[in-house]
Amino acid sequence: MYVVISGLPPYYNVAHDELLALDICKGLRPEFNIKVPKLILHIIKSCLDANPSNRPYAKSLSRTFNEFLNDFNKDTKSYSESINKTKLIKQIEEAGQINNNSSTNSSPLTNKIHPEAIYKSRPFNYKNLTEPKNSDGYYEIYDNISTIKCSGNN
Repeated sequence: MYVVISGLPPYYNVAHDELLALDICKGLRPEFNIKVPKLILHIIKSCLDANPSNRPYAKSLSRTFNEFLNDFNKDTKSYSESINKTKLIKQIEEAGQINNNSSTNSSPLTNKIHPEAIYKSRPFNYKNLTEPKNSDGYYEIYDNISTIKCSGNN
């Protein structure tokens, strides 16, 4: 979901090494370079929760996305007749306006992928990783996924 929304792979600008693994265990999550509707951000955050038992089941996600799709289809059919927009549609439109007016958004074409950012399956044999946790304020802060910065070299 992150790649589809941001147009970038997660952690594209840092080495995929033990420092990144430690930062993720400490609560680091990918950051968006654009405004994301809060309802979508909430789903992403729940999927990235450090505690696997807090993550939604695929069936629950499917149900949620189907509800969004039904609401969207209902809105587009009645859009010319009324201005009854769902919360998600309003958030998408608001995020779109912010993103269109923002000069800070970076295009995926201008972002350089770190030479040690590897996007293929490989085993990690890191020892001494801490117990995974969410960053402080993880559920209170809705502007982004993470409240901490990566300590690795950019």
